[in-house]
Amino acid sequence: MVRTFTLISTAILSLSFSGAFGSEMYMAHKISTDSYKRDKKDGETEVRTSMQWFAGDKLRSDDGNESVIMRLDKDTIYTLNHEKKTYSAFQASTLGVPANAEGDDEQVPEMVSSMMGNMFKMEVAIEPTSETKKIGQWNCTRYNQTVKMMGVTTTTELWATEDVVIDKKLLDKFLASQFMTKSGMQDFAGKMQKEAEKIKGCVVYSKSITTMGKKRTETIDEVTEIKEKAAPQDTWVVPPKYKMKKPD
Repeated sequence: MVRTFTLISTAILSLSFSGAFGSEMYMAHKISTDSYKRDKKDGETEVRTSMQWFAGDKLRSDDGNESVIMRLDKDTIYTLNHEKKTYSAFQASTLGVPANAEGDDEQVPEMVSSMMGNMFKMEVAIEPTSETKKIGQWNCTRYNQTVKMMGVTTTTELWATEDVVIDKKLLDKFLASQFMTKSGMQDFAGKMQKEAEKIKGCVVYSKSITTMGKKRTETIDEVTEIKEKAAPQDTWVVPPKYKMKKPD
């Protein structure tokens, strides 16, 4: 659950610089996570890195044992599980469209539908502020993001800069892909895309706090490296020995 909320906060950073350079680009992130119980730190700080490759209408994001390969030239998004050596494929042009948008012959009873809707209700809101500061070499403006899902709330401060040009088309597709791969979250993907349109420029730093009862998780995602660099030859393809599986 916490990892899902982290994806919500960091997805924007993953593609922020997709239009910053004219050629292929590499970007790295440092992601630090702390857990608390009753306001007391629980365990050591978890630090991991993620990396992204950009090349025109192609993008790849690697985070631990998971990768996302976006090929808009083929209208396809692949999600890879390196530990299980499996992958799933999705049609990029359908991202953000509710799963039942095309209709279904089998109708769910109204009362059951209402109960399910309230139980799994997901809300997201992004609000601009007038607060500004310089982060690294960029002049940034703060945005406040709130996500509520199944009794769990995540609040995130996002710091975005207009000093760097972004590719909004690629960004929106990637944001949606984080949720289209999870059952029941297709509608939320569309909501996330719509709210993200409020952000001017690209996010270079975020700090999110997820609250679950008396437990709290804090995650900081910051860009650590950006440079023009050609991606390895096998970056844009699914490894030949990986087996295709249906989405969860």
